Amino acid sequence: MPPGQNMDDYLTIFRSGMWRLNYRLSAEGKRRFFDEFMPLLHDTMHTTLREREQAAWYLVYIGTRPSGRGKGHARKLIEHVTRVADREGRPCYLESSNAANPAIYRKFGFEITRQINLQRGGRNIPLDIMVREPMVGCLQEK
Repeated sequence: MPPGQNMDDYLTIFRSGMWRLNYRLSAEGKRRFFDEFMPLLHDTMHTTLREREQAAWYLVYIGTRPSGRGKGHARKLIEHVTRVADREGRPCYLESSNAANPAIYRKFGFEITRQINLQRGGRNIPLDIMVREPMVGCLQEK
């Protein structure tokens, strides 16, 4: 998400396909997602970035279909966003629930700044919060 844009606006919800959650989640699933999970993500981003929250690029739900994996699509997307963020002097922010991903994101300059735990079926699911500061030496277009 570009800086200053809200993930919760109707156009973003429509384009991302998040509107389907209303039909796919149970009543309990909707309650947990919209009343617990989303506010937790908003609060965590705010407490992590503070006054820089509106200035940051938010890399939300990065992934590819299994048939598209290993072809560099996610890498190209991340490189594009980080290049723009560097040029603009803005931080990037993401959350990762996959234990293998922080090592990948570190290659792009992201660092874990904190970890929060989500609850699912009585077990903790760690969510790594990662921030990438703008890199001054990377301002030129590749």
